[in-house]
Amino acid sequence: MRVGRGLSGFLAFAVLLLVAVATAWEQQPHGYEPESAPGTEFSAARAARTVQEIAQRPHPVGTAEHDRVRDYLAATLRELGLETEIRSGIGKWPGAFGTDSVGVGRVDNIVARIPGTNPTGTVYLVAHYDSVPSGPGANDDGVGVAAIVETVRALRAGETGLRNNVVALLTDGEEMGLLGAEAFVSSGDFDRNGVIINLEARGAGGPAMLWRITHPDSGLIDVVRKVAPHPNTDSMNTQLATGEQTGSNTDFAAFEPAGLRVLDWAYAGHSAYYHNRLDDPDHVNPATMQQMGDNTLAQAREFGQRDLADTAGDTDLAYFALPFGVLVTVPPWVLIALAVVMVVLVGWVVWQVRRHGEASIKRVLGSAVVAFLAIPAAVGAAYGMWRAVELIRPEYAVPIDPYRPGFFQAAMIMAAVFALLAWYALARRVFGPTATPVGLLVCVSVLGALLAALLPAAAHILVVPALAAAIGVTLTFLIPDAWRLPVLTVFLLPAALFLGSSWSGLQVGLNTGYLLLAPMVVLYGGLLLFPLTHAWPRRHGWTIPALALLLTAALTAAGLAVNRVDAQHPRMAQLYYALDADRNAAQWISAPEPNPWTEQFVSANAPEGTAAEIFPKAKSSGPAPAQALSPPTAQILSDRTEAGQRTVRLLLRSPRGATRLDLRWAQNAIQALRVAGREIAPAPERGFRFFAPTAEGVEVELVASAGPLPLTLLDYSWLPDSGVAAHREPPADVYLMQGSAAVVYLSVPGL
Repeated sequence: MRVGRGLSGFLAFAVLLLVAVATAWEQQPHGYEPESAPGTEFSAARAARTVQEIAQRPHPVGTAEHDRVRDYLAATLRELGLETEIRSGIGKWPGAFGTDSVGVGRVDNIVARIPGTNPTGTVYLVAHYDSVPSGPGANDDGVGVAAIVETVRALRAGETGLRNNVVALLTDGEEMGLLGAEAFVSSGDFDRNGVIINLEARGAGGPAMLWRITHPDSGLIDVVRKVAPHPNTDSMNTQLATGEQTGSNTDFAAFEPAGLRVLDWAYAGHSAYYHNRLDDPDHVNPATMQQMGDNTLAQAREFGQRDLADTAGDTDLAYFALPFGVLVTVPPWVLIALAVVMVVLVGWVVWQVRRHGEASIKRVLGSAVVAFLAIPAAVGAAYGMWRAVELIRPEYAVPIDPYRPGFFQAAMIMAAVFALLAWYALARRVFGPTATPVGLLVCVSVLGALLAALLPAAAHILVVPALAAAIGVTLTFLIPDAWRLPVLTVFLLPAALFLGSSWSGLQVGLNTGYLLLAPMVVLYGGLLLFPLTHAWPRRHGWTIPALALLLTAALTAAGLAVNRVDAQHPRMAQLYYALDADRNAAQWISAPEPNPWTEQFVSANAPEGTAAEIFPKAKSSGPAPAQALSPPTAQILSDRTEAGQRTVRLLLRSPRGATRLDLRWAQNAIQALRVAGREIAPAPERGFRFFAPTAEGVEVELVASAGPLPLTLLDYSWLPDSGVAAHREPPADVYLMQGSAAVVYLSVPGL
């Protein structure tokens, strides 16, 4: 395996690195269509007008601004010629969304329909139009809404209609727990042969990615492969995101249990703007919106013409994206077969290096074992780099990236590279120059074979690059010397492409991205070291990992230098004003430790008494002046006891117009529950919360064992809008998180 002598090995390695960097760059969105684009095409510039209109201010459920946005969107869809209605209803958290309580709320879904010419089903274009109280929601989910409005406009501009029905479904109450989507499916008024294209955001840029999909996915992925201009997806990610609960929930969790087929598209770059007051139209990336819109329009047209029964699929496929809009799909059995070939070839390579006297089997296997250990070492190095940043800047210890994450992302990559190069330098010294890369190939192949056996639809992430590398190394024993390095470099290109694609793993955030990125740096990057087998310096080889360590420190320092708190890059803060109306006593409460702004209200002492039960995760509290805020009321409409059971009907109101009402009880005190006419079964252990109550109130029916029934009633309003005199508007370099509220609570009398 005499390849990569001298400078030629470094040049081949440089070419492979360039391919990896180019792949990462190509995956990012670039450019967008102006308003002058043809009417049948998607234009991010045209869609931006919708974002400008609906993201002027925060518009959470239960507010006048929410109603303005709802009415504007309904009117816009009617002007486009769609049959539009506002479906009001009561939604609740789907499945096991909650823990010991359940969320319920009043929602107004917007349902706008384009009838098909000969429908086999319905294509649903879904995004939620409500926002959190803490931000205008331009990205989350104004871009999704605008993409749908522009998509249906482009569909209407076409010369001929589509075969299937197309419905623009703008859901309500997503931010409060997917309430609108759940209300939509619980009503039963939907096409069960429907396909849903759901659009979401957890940031302010980056590629639009298909990160979750219903299974089996073969029918849906076939459409994405065929028509999506930007098919940014990977079956490993969609396999890992299977299920009702993930780190980030979307309306997917309400639609999937109803048997609907769902493609969940989202972008997550620049997550500092997520639920931030700066999630405004000025911080929308038009190139990202163009990607989202291009994909949505292409899928809508394709699903709109297909027999939707044929998209049900009968298996899960393995798939991964290549540059320039190519999505490769293969049946899992193919990967199993390729894994077998891979293992055979790697075994042959090990035999050949022993046969040629380049390395013993013992040394190769020793290198493979050490290569396994390099994976946790790289994870530890990347984590250590970020943990050091968190110690210097404690405000970064949240699942949201800094505003300028680029240097930190590069530093995290370089920390993993340092671990890889340190392993390589050590392994070369202990096991020799040939056994080291061959041992790494054995390591990747073993992991790939295990993955093919356990989760074949995700095995491509290791089988494809390892098999290609094994073929390339095998050929070096069979072809003339002059061709060995060029051929090997060509067969290492898959590893370079996969390494470049793994950059998207950091889009999930620096707090967790290293768990995805660091192993890939070792496994893919280790394969790219093959050209250096005989080009690595014989002396002072340790200087290369040392340089990587210095670069890690320099990039980290640069990240700390450029990330400063100011009006355009504010720090987050959380603050509650909690008023105990029974005792006429109030306190400030915050879940996180005090920061430079909240420390004027709270100290590092957890709340006590009833407040400790209401805010079990709070770490900070402090005294506050009691203000005469009108407490919520509970009118007893009826109260009867029969056969050892007590049934109570209450009318709950918030005289101060709060946007949320909660009712709490002792654990498992309630046997049956009905809220606003909707049965909640099983009854939650400790209570419920109701979003967007009307002035008329919320009627509740409780069934419990005979005897006393102690209840606590609370209402919540967004702190800046609550009228709390003691609350001071935060400075420009601070913004309040969405949980910040004025809470008034009391015991329900007469029970």
